[in-house]
Amino acid sequence: MSNLKTLVVLLLIPAFGACESTPSNEGLIDSRVAKIHHDYVFADMHAHPSRFHRENVETILPAEIDVYKRSNIDLVVANISSDMAYDGEYVNRDGSEVKKGKYKPAAGEVYALAADRLARLAKTIELGYAVHADKPEDVLAARAQNAVAIMPALEGADALEGKIENLHKMHANGLRLIQLIHFRNNELGHMQTWPYSPGGLTEFGREVVREANRLGIVIDMAHANNETMRDILAESKHPVIFSHGGVRQFTAHDRAVTDEEIHAIAENGGVIGIWPHGRHISDVTEMVDYIEHVIKIGGVEHVGIGSDLRGISRYVVGFDEVANFHAIGRELLRRNYSDADVGKVMGGNFFRVWQATSHTK
Repeated sequence: MSNLKTLVVLLLIPAFGACESTPSNEGLIDSRVAKIHHDYVFADMHAHPSRFHRENVETILPAEIDVYKRSNIDLVVANISSDMAYDGEYVNRDGSEVKKGKYKPAAGEVYALAADRLARLAKTIELGYAVHADKPEDVLAARAQNAVAIMPALEGADALEGKIENLHKMHANGLRLIQLIHFRNNELGHMQTWPYSPGGLTEFGREVVREANRLGIVIDMAHANNETMRDILAESKHPVIFSHGGVRQFTAHDRAVTDEEIHAIAENGGVIGIWPHGRHISDVTEMVDYIEHVIKIGGVEHVGIGSDLRGISRYVVGFDEVANFHAIGRELLRRNYSDADVGKVMGGNFFRVWQATSHTK
């Protein structure tokens, strides 16, 4: 791209004259995916690179940044699982290990743990390993320099501890995406997984949605139950995402969305991220079946990829531990999707949601 303005325009409107033919040589298909990347931001909607959220690492490691560069990923949503203080399985800065279990953290402890992990992301950026995804324009500038942009995120808003001022502090320290629920019912709403409980957004949850809208923070509904999702969609003035999961059409697993939920998220303008979880999906071909189902129900503008990289123990064959995002693009091309549609799935859709969220404060 010759200039930044041209790139923004290309991201907002589909590419014209996209070739529908499928090359037989896999190397040529890889080249075609790379060519598509020239016109679209590629994004991972949900990840834990270098397991920075649980391991005692000072930063996201440069080798992990290189993993994303190899697949032309421009934007990585790096998630802090802020309910760790309740469930353990993480390492403190002093090297002490908190075993998996049930804990009752003291006031301020949950916020402090998440703030520490947020500081590790800031260190990653300070050392020049990545760029802070502060606003969409920063990602466009970073990709022109072959740099990866990191979007700090909370997986579960437990770290807010029921105080809206904690959202303000985290936003000031770089937070740009907030997943309201993780693996416990919290001060905001109810989770998607067992043990199930009825109920939607709390009043504090509604306040957080409104304030996230005002601040330009992307809202993620992953792990929220149906009632909480409905309430978020009704409350939010901006499109929202469901960053990582499956679809109920193919699996009865709790972490999957129904056709009704897909339709509702799409109607809101949002995006559903399909994850390459090897315990529920066998290989990249089946993963693209899931993507195709979202396209069928909600449209190609409303699906993306949330790898959960370093957040799960087994990945689908073809994506694997090396995080081969190009394999997803190749499979879409094999099925005769246009370059424009592949670009949308590989990250253009998520980037559009962020642009809408960031620019309508």
